[in-house]
Amino acid sequence: MQRHSRDGAGRWEIAVAMLGALSSVLLVALAFLPSNDPELAGRTAFAKLAGEVEDAVAAEWERALADSDFGLSSSTLTWSRADEGAVAQRASTAENAPAAAEGAAFEVLLGEAQRLEASGDPAEARKAALEALGKARNSHGKARAALVAIRAGKQAEDCEGALETWRDVRDELSGEERASGLPILVLAALAVAPCASPEERAELLRRVQPAWGGVVATAVEQTVASAVAERLRALAPESDAARELGESERIRKLARFAAGLPKAHLPTRPDDARWHLEALGNDEWLLWRADGADAVVANRMAREELLERFVERAKGVISADFGLDFGSGARGEPVRERRTLDASGIGFTLRHENPQAAMRVEGTRVRLLRAALLFVAVLSGLASVATWRAMRRSRRLSGLKSSFVASVSHELRTPVASILMLAENLEEGRVSDAASRARYASLIRREAERLRRLVADVLDFSRLERGRELDLRREGVEIGSFVAELAREAVEWAKSHSLELAVDIAPLRGHAQLDSDAVRRALANLLDNARKHSGSTELKLAASTEARTLRLVVADRGRGVPVEQREKLFEPFERLEASNGAGGAGLGLAIVREIAREHGGRVRFVEPDGGVGARVELELPLEEES
Repeated sequence: MQRHSRDGAGRWEIAVAMLGALSSVLLVALAFLPSNDPELAGRTAFAKLAGEVEDAVAAEWERALADSDFGLSSSTLTWSRADEGAVAQRASTAENAPAAAEGAAFEVLLGEAQRLEASGDPAEARKAALEALGKARNSHGKARAALVAIRAGKQAEDCEGALETWRDVRDELSGEERASGLPILVLAALAVAPCASPEERAELLRRVQPAWGGVVATAVEQTVASAVAERLRALAPESDAARELGESERIRKLARFAAGLPKAHLPTRPDDARWHLEALGNDEWLLWRADGADAVVANRMAREELLERFVERAKGVISADFGLDFGSGARGEPVRERRTLDASGIGFTLRHENPQAAMRVEGTRVRLLRAALLFVAVLSGLASVATWRAMRRSRRLSGLKSSFVASVSHELRTPVASILMLAENLEEGRVSDAASRARYASLIRREAERLRRLVADVLDFSRLERGRELDLRREGVEIGSFVAELAREAVEWAKSHSLELAVDIAPLRGHAQLDSDAVRRALANLLDNARKHSGSTELKLAASTEARTLRLVVADRGRGVPVEQREKLFEPFERLEASNGAGGAGLGLAIVREIAREHGGRVRFVEPDGGVGARVELELPLEEES
C-alpha cells in the first residue's frame, strides 16, 4: 500500500511538471505568432487606422452634402420655375414694345447718324444723332440716339460734347431700355467712360448698377454679359458699386444655371435634397440643391472656401496627426491612395506627419505584450518547477519522517534495552565483584546519556519546527578550562567506542558567553556523526582561537563527504546516500547548526587535510578582552 501511494504521488509530480512545461511552451508560441510580430503589427494597425480615418472622412463628406446649411452664404440665390417665365416675359417686353412708338423722321435721322458713324465721319454722325435725339418721343428713342451721339463724340475727340450728352439723358433713362438684350444706359456709360474723370467714372458705375442687376440669363449670351460686367467693374474696381455689380453678375449666372436645370434633377420630396457640385472654372464651384419640388437653392463658392468649410467639419473625425490633401499640398507623408469623394471629381489624399512613429507606438505595445507573455511563460515554468520540487520534497519529507519515527524508535530501544539488561544483571546478582558493578554503572550512565541526547535532539527539533528558538542558558565560560574538559570527555567517549582520538589543543585564552551543555552536545553530535558515517576508527579533535573566535574541529580519515552534499547535510533528516546503513535520526547536524547560530557562530564542512576524510569546523564567538 505504501509503495502504491508513493507511485501515485510520483505520477502526480510528473503530471504537474509536464503541465507547467506545456503551458510555458504554449505561451512562448503565442508570443512569437506572426500576428505578434512588432513590425508587422505596427504596419497592420496603422493601415487599419488610416482606412478607418479615410472612411470617416468620406462619411463626413456625405453628411456635409446632406446638411442644408453647408453650402449657404449671405448671397445664396433661390430660383423657382415661376421666376423663369416672369424673367423671360419682362426681357421680351422691355426690348420690343418701345420701338414701335417712334416716328419715321426719328428713324431716318438715327439711321443716317449710324451710317455716317460707320463711314468714318463722327462729327457729322454726332450732329445727326443729336437731331434725332430732339425728335425722340419716349425714353427708348432718347436712349438709342444718345448712345450714337456719345460714341460719335468720343470718336471725334469731342469728350466734352460726349459728357454733355450723357449728363442730358442719364436722368431721363430708366435702365429698362434695351438693345440686343443689354441696357442702353449701361452701353452709353461704357462709351462715355474714357472721357470721364475717376470720380465721374465711379458715379457712372453707381448710376448703371441697378440697371445691370436686372439683366437675366435669358436675355443675353453668357459670354457677352460676362465681358460687359468686367468692363463695368473696371470703371471703379474698389468702389462699393463694383462689388454690388459683381454680386449681381454672380446672381445672374446662378439664375441662368438654375433656370436651365432639367426637372429630373429635382427630388419629389424636400427631405431628399442634398448639395450638388458643378465646376465653373477658375477654381470656383457652383453648389445647388433642390428646395421643395420646383425650386433650387444655389451658391457660387471658391474651391478653397468650400474645402476649408469641409476640413473644419472633418476635424472631429480625424486625429491631429492626420491631414487631408485636396491637391494643394499638405504636411506629412501620403499613407493612402487618393480617395474620390464626389462625381464632380473632388478627392483627397490622406497624409500623416510621422507614420513610422505611429507604427512604432503599436509595435511597442506588441513588444510589451510579447515580453509579458514571455514573462508569464517563465513564471509558469518556474512555478511548475517549484510546485514539482515542493511536491517531491513533501513526499520525500513524508518518507523521511516515517523513517525518522522508525529510526528514533530504534535509537530509543537500543539504550533502553541496554539499560534494562544491565539493570537485570545487577538485580539478579550476576555481578558480584565491585569492579564489575562499577563497570555496569558506567555502562548504564553512558546509555542514559545517549538516551538523554537523543531525547534532547528530538525536543529541540520539535521546538525549531514550530518556529521557536532553542532554549539556551548562557553563562560566562573560561575557554581554556572548558575546552580541556570537553577534550577529556571526548577521550573517554572514544575509549568506550574503541576509537583512536587525536587531540590537538593550542593554548587558549579568553572568555565566552556559552550554554555549556548545548556546546557539549553539539561536539558530541559531531564526534558521533563521524563515528557512524565515516567508516574510520581514527578521529581527531582540535581547538584554537583566532580573531576572537573559538574554533573546534572534528576530523576523520574515512570516506569523506562530496562537495555538493556538504551544505545539504545540515538540513533535517538529510543523510549521506552511501552511509552503509548507519543508524541515526538525521537530526544531529541540524541541531549543531542551530546551536551555532544561536551563539552567533557557524558550522561548516571544509577541505580535509591531505584530501582524505571529512573535516567539520564549529566556530563560536569570544568576548572582547577588557
